[in-house]
Amino acid sequence: MVMNSKSTRNILLVTALAAVSVLSACGGGNDKNNNAGSSTNGGTAGSADKEVTLRLFSNLPDRKSGQGLAEQMVIDNYIKANPNVKIDIETLAEEPFKNKLKAYMASNESLDVTMVHGGAELNTLVQAGYVKELNPAEYEGDTYKFLPGVYKSFTFNDKLYGLPRNSDYEVIYYNKKLFDDNGIKIPTTYAELLEAGKQFRAKGIEPMSMNGKDLWSFAAFFQDLVVRLTGDQNLMLDAVAKKKNFTGDENFLAAAKLLAEARDTKLFQESFMTADYGASQNLFTQGRAAMWYMGSWEAGMATNDKLPEDFRNNVNVLKFPVVDGGKGKNTDLLAWNGGGYSLVSSSKHPEEAKKFFDYMMSADQWAKIVWDTGAAVPAQKYELSGKESELQKQLTEVLTGATSTAGSIALDSGTPKFKDDAQNAFGKFFAGGSTPEQLLADLQKAAETQ
Repeated sequence: MVMNSKSTRNILLVTALAAVSVLSACGGGNDKNNNAGSSTNGGTAGSADKEVTLRLFSNLPDRKSGQGLAEQMVIDNYIKANPNVKIDIETLAEEPFKNKLKAYMASNESLDVTMVHGGAELNTLVQAGYVKELNPAEYEGDTYKFLPGVYKSFTFNDKLYGLPRNSDYEVIYYNKKLFDDNGIKIPTTYAELLEAGKQFRAKGIEPMSMNGKDLWSFAAFFQDLVVRLTGDQNLMLDAVAKKKNFTGDENFLAAAKLLAEARDTKLFQESFMTADYGASQNLFTQGRAAMWYMGSWEAGMATNDKLPEDFRNNVNVLKFPVVDGGKGKNTDLLAWNGGGYSLVSSSKHPEEAKKFFDYMMSADQWAKIVWDTGAAVPAQKYELSGKESELQKQLTEVLTGATSTAGSIALDSGTPKFKDDAQNAFGKFFAGGSTPEQLLADLQKAAETQ
């Protein structure tokens, strides 16, 4: 998706005129939260007077900060307006959530609304008939204010099966104080990034935190390198779609060699292959790593009072650096809409579930709350509060300054089998078991056998 300078200016103009609108984890634990209204159980769908219990499955176990707090605030608002409704919330951290959602799909568990990941994972739910088709026309207009093009990862065979909750894009968060105190230059090129990594490591500081155990961040990092080398947001997506080949392409090979440099120069923390999302986040937020490669959904770090004040005052955003001699710009943004919500087909209360779902996704609920709390950048237009953190402002500048976006993360653009095989290929590569050429051969095989 190319955004020329004119379109970028238009976006900024819309931002100003609307005063203004702008343009997508987590710790451990398994929580069940019970949000009771004035009554507790049963009821007939659609009746405002009868008691109804809805079930929501979420990947946001922290209900006191970040997106979990935002989700809880929306639910509390709904229950206040609909006292006959009770909502049972089951939450799990990211990877356990994904595994249990697969189990719920297999058993046709009667959830009402579930968090979903767009692309390959949602496609699995669609193929199983576990989530309901939505009518896009119902979500047009000022009630919802969805930005153009945000349904891409939620649409299969021209049918919509979920709504995105955030505008997701990859950035590098960095601790400015660690850079300043150690006299290390904030990198603008990939060579400078690797050099900064060497300097931090020489000082006994972990350069960049990475959730290697989850594997998907490696694929995103590689996609960023491909775009920086070529300036082509579609090249990797085309290779997944078998329109191009990973093997025999000099650009993919160059990107794989750059990826090997990150591995071999120890850019990432010790034991990064065993670090899950929460572990990698903790390493960075506790000031023990200078950088963290992660998505825009971590805007809430700057306002999370559970984190050290010194960290909150120094967390900043860095665009993925350009590659010397590459055709890509630092404004070519790896952006997509990854997480969202879907209605579950086996709901026992389909009308009431739809009512809650529509309420949650209206612009004055999720979009407004998630932005006002600094938790994420929504997929809908929203009004600035004037109280945005510096981190939110920097993230907004990254998005509004983008001259092209991917529209989809390549890992999610193929089948679930491709995603699994590709992630394993990156895991093998970073465990030191394969060369750049072998990585590309494994990715090629994953694309051909998906």
